[in-house]
Amino acid sequence: MNKEEILSMEPGRELDITVAKKVMCHGFAEDEIIGDTEASYDSDGAPIWGPLMPYSTDMKVADLIIDKMVKEGFAGAVNWGSFGDGEYTEPEAICKAALLAVLCEEYY
Repeated sequence: MNKEEILSMEPGRELDITVAKKVMCHGFAEDEIIGDTEASYDSDGAPIWGPLMPYSTDMKVADLIIDKMVKEGFAGAVNWGSFGDGEYTEPEAICKAALLAVLCEEYY
């Protein structure tokens, strides 16, 4: 993905899936019965499946992105909620800034 593709993504399912995979490094699966799920991994590498998290629409969930990115050395992640100068909601801004940092090597 390039910068323009990331910035044009709307909050919701596709942005959440991309963040789960590329930022959170989680697995993803779509199931007709269960719906969208993502997997984090325990210390032994075993998957722990749960519902796809609403990273781009829920600030409490977006805080998980900030926590992960700060642990990975992106100290500026604590300010990513203001990315886009008000063009995006806070969770959407955090998602987009994180994707830019991970996929485009841009640091915000």
